[in-house]
Amino acid sequence: MNPAHPIPPKRKGALRVVHTADWHLGKPLADLDRTEDFRRFLAFLLETLIATQVDALLVAGDVFDGATPPKAAERLYYDFLSALYRETSCEAVITAGNHDSPSQLEAPKTLLGVLRTRVTATVPADKAEWLIPLPSAENAALVVAAVPFLRERDLRTGRLGQSAAEIERDLREGIRARYRETAEAAADWTRRGVPLLAMGHLTALGSAVSESEREIHVGGLGQVGADAFPGEFSYVALGHLHRPQSVGGLDHIRYSGSPLALSFGEVADAKELRLLDFEDGALRSSVALPVPQPRTLAVLKTPAAGLKTALADFQPQPSELTPWVEVVVEGGLPGAELYEEVQELAKGRPFQVVKVSAENAAARPGLELTDRQADQEAEDLLSDPKAVFQRRLDAEPDLDAGSRAALETAFAELYNRYLEAPEQ
Repeated sequence: MNPAHPIPPKRKGALRVVHTADWHLGKPLADLDRTEDFRRFLAFLLETLIATQVDALLVAGDVFDGATPPKAAERLYYDFLSALYRETSCEAVITAGNHDSPSQLEAPKTLLGVLRTRVTATVPADKAEWLIPLPSAENAALVVAAVPFLRERDLRTGRLGQSAAEIERDLREGIRARYRETAEAAADWTRRGVPLLAMGHLTALGSAVSESEREIHVGGLGQVGADAFPGEFSYVALGHLHRPQSVGGLDHIRYSGSPLALSFGEVADAKELRLLDFEDGALRSSVALPVPQPRTLAVLKTPAAGLKTALADFQPQPSELTPWVEVVVEGGLPGAELYEEVQELAKGRPFQVVKVSAENAAARPGLELTDRQADQEAEDLLSDPKAVFQRRLDAEPDLDAGSRAALETAFAELYNRYLEAPEQ
């Protein structure tokens, strides 16, 4: 392991946990397959769990990048869990994220239970069903509240005539209520001095997002503060945001972040796992374990006049797999010709250019978008239907404030119903 990040020795009687999230198995980058990247991460993860004597692995949502993951992604997932069972005594607790299909993730849960893997993707009538004592109910050193991504139907009952602000309030209060109910269901454990850990997949207010994340409630509704998590929780293991960070300055409420950089917007992020030690009824240590990146992602920004020299001189950080590069050309003309020119100039270089964007420094601010900005905006719009609807409303200058508010509320209701529709 990295000597700059020393791992505390595991004390006798301690229960050691690794918190991770947002694997997004099956996610491509610029239409390029990343199966080998994910395979190498999972191999590293398994080696780390063995080397650090971890007792429980927590995956806080977004195991897969979509509801119907590629077969190669499913194979990686099941091969990893099988190896985890064969080569360790580690338990795994996996919750669904907004990208995961609850039915797809829970379908093999009985079989996975035999492999010491617990999966939760839906909300039970009795919140005690979320509670997982580790290593066992008879000798619990930690209780994990395996709370998955909470959907609209799990948080509120819609009422006619509600405004967007009222919907937002109900969503936030619904999230608070689910965590309060879960803490209350664990009261017998916490009274006996057993620490309680909550999992979650949501957006916490004040957290930093990156370009590959998508809003998980309509228009960002349902964001909560750190005070949504009752004080009974010794640690809150969050997923959804890809940048490792604490919430509200509280180190025990954390996003582990995604273990791999999932977009060029994440190239500067320090990716990590979170190593936790629980002992004598409390969280005793929380340490970041850096995740080596099997493939370097890099951004080269250059004026059009210096493009040839810049590509000839560029040396991205070497990596096990061929580095992938985004080239941003200032003053270039967007289009296929620029892409082809960059590809021709990059021939023979020790990296692969997978994305080419143009930035026009002469564009009028507020009126024109650079090619790169337009490209990113298109991605954002495709993942945020509310933004598309807002654009459409903006195109109606004669729309009065009252009518606009009514349309926004109607859209929120309809879109939430769409999200809650049964899977096809």
